[in-house]
Amino acid sequence: MKEESYKNIFKTTFLFGFVQVFNILIKVITNKIVAVLLGAEGMGIVGIYNNTLEFIKSGTSLGISQSAVRDISEANAKDDDKRFSSTISVTNRVIIITGLLGGIVTLLLSPWLSEWTLGNRDYTFAFMLLSIVVVARILTDGQLAILKGMRQLRSLAKASMLGAVAGLVVGGPMYYLYGLQGVVPSLITCALVALFFSNYYVRKIRYEHVVLTINEVITNASSMIKMGIALVFASFLANIVALTISAYMRAHGGLQDVGFYNAGLMILNGYFGIIITALTTDYYPRIAAINNDNILLQKELNKQASVSLVLCCPLVVFFLFLLPFFVQILYSKEFMPTVEFIRVAIWGTLVTICSNQVDMILVAKFKMKLFTIIAILYRVLQLGVSLVFYQSYGLLGMGISMTVLGVIHMLILTTVVYQLYKIHFDRLFVKIVIVVSGLAISAMVVCMLGNFILKYSIGSLLVILSCMFSLYVSNKYFGINLLLYLKNKI
Repeated sequence: MKEESYKNIFKTTFLFGFVQVFNILIKVITNKIVAVLLGAEGMGIVGIYNNTLEFIKSGTSLGISQSAVRDISEANAKDDDKRFSSTISVTNRVIIITGLLGGIVTLLLSPWLSEWTLGNRDYTFAFMLLSIVVVARILTDGQLAILKGMRQLRSLAKASMLGAVAGLVVGGPMYYLYGLQGVVPSLITCALVALFFSNYYVRKIRYEHVVLTINEVITNASSMIKMGIALVFASFLANIVALTISAYMRAHGGLQDVGFYNAGLMILNGYFGIIITALTTDYYPRIAAINNDNILLQKELNKQASVSLVLCCPLVVFFLFLLPFFVQILYSKEFMPTVEFIRVAIWGTLVTICSNQVDMILVAKFKMKLFTIIAILYRVLQLGVSLVFYQSYGLLGMGISMTVLGVIHMLILTTVVYQLYKIHFDRLFVKIVIVVSGLAISAMVVCMLGNFILKYSIGSLLVILSCMFSLYVSNKYFGINLLLYLKNKI
């Protein structure tokens, strides 16, 4: 049983790690096409359209694509066909309503959206057409949430990848044929194609289509909407704090510091974002399905957290060891000050990977009031700590603040979850933390050595040791021969 449980975590992690990398490559290819065919102006317009549409989508979707996962997972686990069918039917109705809401808001605001984002009202009709994109994206996210909640992971991966590829194949040529006039048709086509594939796989799910009145939909969806609004609020709060911090840095350190800071965040979020998404795609549906059993929740938390660190260990050591090289490849020598920031900030990212898994327990338990209070407290602390450390230590201080905040976040959540549910990390996780921390600290020190031969010799040895550690723990405690597993997957 232990082996199968850990195998499922590894399987979903590698599956969605591949999906993330694949989708990023599709985005890179798309951006390259836009850059070559439309130039900087085209890139700017596409970026403005996408950012504006994502902002409207986030506000009008009410977070249903996230909150629906909990209800669907729980209903699916109960083996109650009537409740399951009702939950799916309610989810479908709600995402249609929020989709229409997003489309209507975009239509009504189109003149002002054109003026606010592009300086005049010449793009009003374009934004009116792009309301179709908002509707399609909200519906697609809702459909993918159904697949995620049911843990139809292969279908979820296929829908995501096929939608991305088909969107590129169908939408890409429009840039070639119509130039800047092809931007809006391309965005619409890509959104509709993604919706087609997500809907195709959802239609394969067998459930009884329940006819519901408006009042029944509102009553049954109330918990889903409450959770969604709380999640949207938390996300909105995070964006406000991020903008405030950037504005303060610009005022007191200049645009160059903001550029170095954002470059570092893009590396950390891009590099570890793949890992985080891959690790948590199936974790939340799993704990949502067993949210009433604290013993099982603790087991799932420790399994997920332990696997996260074991998989991250070689990657973190390798990343720290070659960090200056990565920065020069991705940016230029001008961005070398970013290295100092990332070396410290990476600790905050590592802690956050594990603390977010504790955070999800509160969401799975539907403790949204407590979740919101902690989110507000944390963002206030983030603002204060970041500004103080930046004022004292500059860009390095921002890295220190991320690590301090990561530790604070972990302490708050582990304390709250333990006091409420007696859920805590086990000894194996603590042992793994100690070893991973030791290897990462060693890599950080080696990275700063001036002797070329000594640096790369010791660095290579640390990478080998970290790989051996991950293989050892996987084999002894998880019951998985990681080398054999990877060989079979490849």
